[in-house]
Amino acid sequence: MDLDKAYSVKTPEDSRRLYAEWASTYNETFIKANDYVYPRTIAQKFDELIPKSDIQTVVDIGCGTGAVGSYLANLRPNLNITGVDISREMLAEASKLKRIDGSPVYHDLIEVDLTAELPKKSFDAMISAGTFTHGHLGAETFISLIALVRFNGWLVIGINAEHFLSQGFGSALQNAQDQGLTTHAQFHNVQIYGPKSAHYGDLATIAIFQRLK
Repeated sequence: MDLDKAYSVKTPEDSRRLYAEWASTYNETFIKANDYVYPRTIAQKFDELIPKSDIQTVVDIGCGTGAVGSYLANLRPNLNITGVDISREMLAEASKLKRIDGSPVYHDLIEVDLTAELPKKSFDAMISAGTFTHGHLGAETFISLIALVRFNGWLVIGINAEHFLSQGFGSALQNAQDQGLTTHAQFHNVQIYGPKSAHYGDLATIAIFQRLK
């Protein structure tokens, strides 16, 4: 499996097929093989910049095999983390993850196509890495997901930097700000892959903002 196959997906069914095949080897053939540092970096940004008070529940969008949740649970052991993904096979891998105390990383795991429906839940914060990009979740879904976060809750959303403008994420976020739906975002450009990777230099833009209404 490689990035070309990941970027080739066009429909939710494409995603289901790809990740059903990839789930059992994803951690070895993608995360380790590509020195994929993005999950650790976004978890660190969350811990560094999001207040610890009043943040108890977090939803991890496109959680996959659970890399982001694992790092976040280690940094903030008291967080109640829900993972959401379209692939039941990826969720099955995430369900195996344990915290230092032996409890599951994820309090709940939800299989859902977010382009069609949203879970009927509300969270104090949202985190996501690797999901808002070409062929996965687009700008329209990105804005709709703000509804999953309570008023004044926080969002820490990583978006492939190459696609931030070309796929409409930047303009969608600007419109949300102009409408008073969100605060103005802080932006942090970070490496997706470490220096050992052939893809070193690929960047993600992490947008950090709050829901207002």
